[in-house]
Formats: sequence, C-alpha cells, structure tokens
Amino acid sequence: MEEKQLDIHIDFKRGSKFPCPQCGNFECDVHDTIDRTWRHLNFFQFKTYLHCRVPRTNCESCGVKVIKVPWARKGSGFSLLMDSLIILMAQHMPVKSVADLIGEHDTRIWRVLEYYVSKARSEEDFSEVKSVGVDETSRAKGHNYISVFVDLDKSKVIYVCEGKDANTIESFRDDLEDHNGLSPHSAF
Repeated sequence: MEEKQLDIHIDFKRGSKFPCPQCGNFECDVHDTIDRTWRHLNFFQFKTYLHCRVPRTNCESCGVKVIKVPWARKGSGFSLLMDSLIILMAQHMPVKSVADLIGEHDTRIWRVLEYYVSKARSEEDFSEVKSVGVDETSRAKGHNYISVFVDLDKSKVIYVCEGKDANTIESFRDDLEDHNGLSPHSAF
C-alpha cells in the first residue's frame, strides 16, 4: 500500500509441458525458468507489475528456448496493453508528458514507439504512389531542416528526413524503392 504498487505473480504447474517457440513441438519439457517482470496498466492509482517464471523448453530439435508469453512482446518491459496505451497517448501528447503521466522514463517510451514505428514502416507498400510532394521546414532556430515527403493523392506523409539538399532526395528515392514505390521504368 505504501508504494502504491500492485504485483501480480504468474506461474505454471510443476510437470507442465510447453510448445517449442521455434518449431511448435507440443511435447517439450521445462528445462528451467527465467524471472521476468513487465509493467502493466495501472489498477486504479496503483502501478501494476506482472511477474512470471518464464519457462525455457528443452526441444529435441531446437534445443533450449524461452517460451513466448501471450501478454508481452519479446524483449519488452511492458505488457502489450501498456504498449497500446503508450502508442495512443503519444499520438495526442509529447513523449515527456506520456512518461510523466505513467511514471516511466521517457527513454522507455521512445523504445516502444521506435519498435512499432519501425515495424509499421517495414510493412509499408508504396507501389500505388503516383504523385509526391516535398517541403522542408526548420526544426530549430538556425539552419536545421527536415524534409517531408507526401503522397499527394492520399494526403499521407510517407517519408521524413533531416536536411534539404540532394542527399535528402536520394534518401527518399532509396526508401521509395525499398517499399515497392518505383517501377523499373520510373524516371526519378
């Protein structure tokens, strides 16, 4: 109560078997466990943490592997629900405000956003992009510029980078190609 914290402990029954996270074999014994903790959504005014002894399976084919837990992505210190809340909040307020509101350091918030933005960017397909607009804006006093590239038909930002010179155009072209955006007959 004094710490305003709720700790939820998740465990499994002795003798349980788990599917191998690599091949899906459903007859894997538990080799050992790793203690992990994830920050979860607050429960009223209490910070909530999920604690689990995460099993490592001993697969005949793949060796020893850590199982995937259904409530968090690999390598994250947050539950998937907390990730979702962070993303929703970051769309409407500065990252520092999100961090202060949930009581976490802003670098942890930036890591969550970086993961999901990178994932979304890797899945982009610009094969339908026909008209592109570009503009630059100063991001600070002085000559620090950011160039913004927009799909004019969909009014959607498709690329942002630092600078406003020929290198930014080349950088955009490379990104467009990486996302199926230029046909072999395109003049760029």
